[in-house]
Amino acid sequence: SNTKHIYKTGDKLYKLAHRYYVDTRYWYVLAAYNRKPTDFHCKLGDTIYIPFPLKEVLYLMSKDD
Repeated sequence: SNTKHIYKTGDKLYKLAHRYYVDTRYWYVLAAYNRKPTDFHCKLGDTIYIPFPLKEVLYLMSKDD
């Protein structure tokens, strides 16, 4: 499942990772899931999807390697 977040002024992927996962290190999960490799690819008003549960998302991402 996922939660929707509307990208707004002041948002950064690492800040969203902290907000939703309580750890800034997982910014890359949001980047990969949303196909926006950096904050520069995010525009104000974009819908950013936050996938849950994190443990399962990390497991699935590791299987792609």
